[in-house]
Amino acid sequence: MVLPCAGSGTRVGSDRPKQFLDLGSKPVFHWALSAFLAHERVAAVVLVVSPGELEPQEAALARTGFEPHLAAGRLRLAVGGAERWESVRNGVVTLPAHCRVVAIHDVARPFVEPSDIDAILSAAESDGAATLALPCPDTIKWAASLPDASTSVAPLVESTLDRRRVWLTQTPQAFRREVLIDCYDRLPMRQDLSPTDEAGLAEAFGHKVRLVKGAQRLHKITTADDLDWARWTAGKIPS
Repeated sequence: MVLPCAGSGTRVGSDRPKQFLDLGSKPVFHWALSAFLAHERVAAVVLVVSPGELEPQEAALARTGFEPHLAAGRLRLAVGGAERWESVRNGVVTLPAHCRVVAIHDVARPFVEPSDIDAILSAAESDGAATLALPCPDTIKWAASLPDASTSVAPLVESTLDRRRVWLTQTPQAFRREVLIDCYDRLPMRQDLSPTDEAGLAEAFGHKVRLVKGAQRLHKITTADDLDWARWTAGKIPS
């Protein structure tokens, strides 16, 4: 299991990355970390942090009840890279060799449940690659041009997509380890790629990715409004 936790998270409007902000009396990333460490099918978790956070977070985790996992090697830390895919790759190579299926989860989606983990691991074991996602409920318009930051003029519509085939990607995503290694080995030859998630990376190199239905509670914290929603939701969860 790899938890990327090295992003800047600036769109939430805080001077601290969103993953370290308070959510129900503990940092945002603790929610997902605790969920995966509590799952019997998860052999090891790698938390990937920025270089400046490595020692502070290791010390903080030891103080907040994660010391047994650190001591046993079930919880490990790795240093992130310049881009998300590099951070995830660093986490993958830090996992023990016996971890043959690798799940990746955005810690900004705090409300992951055991059923999500079971579903995505089973799909990856069967199909090689899988992502949680939700069928799109809205009508989707394809813009005739990309947004132009230098002008306030909105683009025209080029076409309307068939929403029955549109899914909104979530995490966890999971892969047979050899699928990810294959992608990382071939990525230097594709300078045109800048993948924003591992499912997209797998697709780019010809791997089939299974869609597994997710849940609204896996909404990602991106903005201040999202953080308010997450804090409201956390307050409804029994302690």
